[in-house]
Amino acid sequence: MDLQRLQILTEVVREYKTAIHMDEKKEEVGREVLDIIMNSQDLVLYGHVKRAKDIDKFPGEAIKYLDQATAYLHQKIDEQF
Repeated sequence: MDLQRLQILTEVVREYKTAIHMDEKKEEVGREVLDIIMNSQDLVLYGHVKRAKDIDKFPGEAIKYLDQATAYLHQKIDEQF
């Protein structure tokens, strides 16, 4: 994956995290984010986001998975350099 795509995916995950924090449109945002992540064809990233989506009724737990997704993406970005 190229650097720009990784940065976009990081921003998408951040948007979902914000939606969960604010408890606004988290269902809709979660579906959209999951679709975007699925299109990335990265199974590790998809796993983190899918688990967050599955438990977004529990914001603290869902955010932990999104934090893992973000850490994973940051690692992938670092590998680009």
